[in-house]
Amino acid sequence: MRRRLTQRENGEQRARAEVWRPRAALAAVVAGCVAVTGIAVAGAGSAAPGVQFNQSGRYVYNATLGKIFHVNGGTKHVDQQIPLPDAGPGTRVVESDQNGYVLAQGRTWEFGKSTLEVADPQPAGVNELPVGLEGGGAAFAVYQKAGRIVRFDRTPVVAVAGVPLGTPVVTSSGTVWVHRPDNGQLCLLPLDADRLACPAQVPVGHSGALTVVGDDQVAFVDTTAREVVAVDDGGLGRQVPLPVTDLPSSAIVAANDVDGRLAIVDPQRNLLHLVGTSELTTGTPDTEPVRQSLRKGRYERIVSSGRSLALVDESNNTLVTLDRDGRERSVRQIPPPSKPAKADPLARTEIYRGGDARLYVVGRTGEQVMVVDDTGDVTAVDTNATDLPVKPGDDPTPGDRPSSKPTHRPSPPPDKPTPPVKPTPPVSTSERPTGRPEDPRTNRPGDERTTQRPEPPATKPTPPPDKPAVRAGRPGAPRSVSGTTGDGTARISWEAAPANGAAVTQYRVTWAGGSKTLPASARRYDVTGLANGSGYTFTVRAVNRVGTGPASSTGRLVPTGGAADAPPNLRLTGGDGRITVTWSRPDLQGNTLRGYQVETAASSTTVTATRHTITGLKNGSTYRVSVRAVTTDPSGRQIFGRAAAKSITLGGGVTEPALTASRGAATSHGSGDDACEPPGCAFIRIVGRGLKPNTPYTFTPYTTKWQPSNGGATLTSEADGSILIDDRFATDATGQQVWVIATGPDGETIRSNTFSWGTR
Repeated sequence: MRRRLTQRENGEQRARAEVWRPRAALAAVVAGCVAVTGIAVAGAGSAAPGVQFNQSGRYVYNATLGKIFHVNGGTKHVDQQIPLPDAGPGTRVVESDQNGYVLAQGRTWEFGKSTLEVADPQPAGVNELPVGLEGGGAAFAVYQKAGRIVRFDRTPVVAVAGVPLGTPVVTSSGTVWVHRPDNGQLCLLPLDADRLACPAQVPVGHSGALTVVGDDQVAFVDTTAREVVAVDDGGLGRQVPLPVTDLPSSAIVAANDVDGRLAIVDPQRNLLHLVGTSELTTGTPDTEPVRQSLRKGRYERIVSSGRSLALVDESNNTLVTLDRDGRERSVRQIPPPSKPAKADPLARTEIYRGGDARLYVVGRTGEQVMVVDDTGDVTAVDTNATDLPVKPGDDPTPGDRPSSKPTHRPSPPPDKPTPPVKPTPPVSTSERPTGRPEDPRTNRPGDERTTQRPEPPATKPTPPPDKPAVRAGRPGAPRSVSGTTGDGTARISWEAAPANGAAVTQYRVTWAGGSKTLPASARRYDVTGLANGSGYTFTVRAVNRVGTGPASSTGRLVPTGGAADAPPNLRLTGGDGRITVTWSRPDLQGNTLRGYQVETAASSTTVTATRHTITGLKNGSTYRVSVRAVTTDPSGRQIFGRAAAKSITLGGGVTEPALTASRGAATSHGSGDDACEPPGCAFIRIVGRGLKPNTPYTFTPYTTKWQPSNGGATLTSEADGSILIDDRFATDATGQQVWVIATGPDGETIRSNTFSWGTR
């Protein structure tokens, strides 16, 4: 008969299982390999979040001391250390929610962030130092030359492309994106998938880089074509031109945006460009890009914390930090490896983006760590100077801290034996004298004055020495920020932020169009008055007496009721009595896709694919084709999205809807403060073509300073789809950029060119 385990034995067995689980997971990763076969489909579902051990800081490996250290970003001190003597130089550490992974060339070690135990090393299968990524609670190692992606989490996997890959990026939801320069494919590995999918393709031979902007919107910055294109699992999306005309194809792009702007470095001219992303993500016009000069140097990478930027001048190993607007904040020399260090000649200074909105700049051997706060301020941490027990509750190992000298020397034995005496019970802590040191002569064996008549206790015991004071810092980022939406509402929830030595006094919730300050006890807030169909990002920050901590944000949340965007990349191809229509999946505004409505003047059909052929047409005739997404919201209500439309003449060519705007005839308009007078005042001249015939469109003029500069007007196109407006919209926008947007009755929008308004 099987013996029933006691409660204690059950606990011990569970503890052993917890220690073994991560080791088995790592072994499973390195043992398996899943190859890419064409365009694979990612699985459905979501990964379990698991227990989180988030800390304000970063694990690093000091190759000189052979230890893993945890650098606390709030206190700027090391608060943990784990021995790992044989990982060697040139290693890096990546973290999942529960575990850390030391990535060396050809080997990987796993350690528990709660147990601080290191498992035996596992072969990596590739003799290459990988790029480390973190997102969605998982950790990743990307071997670019070998074309291999390793994911460490509860469902570990190895995905193999088999060809060299471009620089990878990861979203906050844990989806890894890579560019295949050999064929231009953009591929993704979702957190719940076991293989790559490649839903999009950019021109072969074009230089560029992937980046993540806004709320997990992935984009490819094509530095050859000087444009930015959104990409998701449905393919390529909205494309916008880069407003930097002199950008070289060798430009360097940060892997994520800084305060909503792309950070792009021109290494040839030592220039930084900050380019807005609103037009890419929402279709709204961007302000002019920021252009900042960098100090002379050799820059090969730029990293964003979301609020600040960091670069390394490779010519002299100098750290340069910038604030959110690209202004230089700090310039610090990165200390070289110490004399005892064995530095890998291929290793270089690494910059990591922490989960606490800080950057961690780690020297070649891990001996020096520079913590960059979201303001760009820098604090150096020397891990060689650390003096901590290996694990909480353990004694230091030899060499960890100097041994203490004994408080007294043992007395020599007496000349002749003394008779045994009755021992006196030990003196309690409250009775033991602590005011002055003991006299060694009173500790000799057999001394009755000591063993039978101890000194009377001191009147007041001396308090133990004070612990070194830890300077309080700003609080850490609130944990587990999430949100749900309703009809014009959103409920934002979060868990407490690390106090970092000073109690949290309040939380601040902000979003586009509003903010709210809440007491320290608050853990959720209901936002009302939101626009259905519009996307919102909600940011939560903690505040204590030292200041405001870094932000944690929700993903993009869309209140119900919004219509899907117009399908991007609409293309018409004519044939013999037929038109083939293709398009890309649009932003569905959080709703569920049911299909696409494809319409001409004489027909309408709904399809589920992003391609449809219309037959039975007449050669030589002109046809206008529109496509819109049909979705349902969580309540099941059907919503028709905005339409994209183009015209084509069979046997001719495609006529795309277009607006051309320019400065028209001089005029004067209004009086007083609203007066518009020459020479600056003139009409905006608008020429439209390819519009839907005899259809009302709402025309709205925009300028950089006053957008929109006019309430607009609804005007009807001609029978041939053209329109001329040259006496309707007067403005005096000297020195500003001007453009016009036309909106059709079906939600289709057409934007004109952008031009500079002069005085004549």
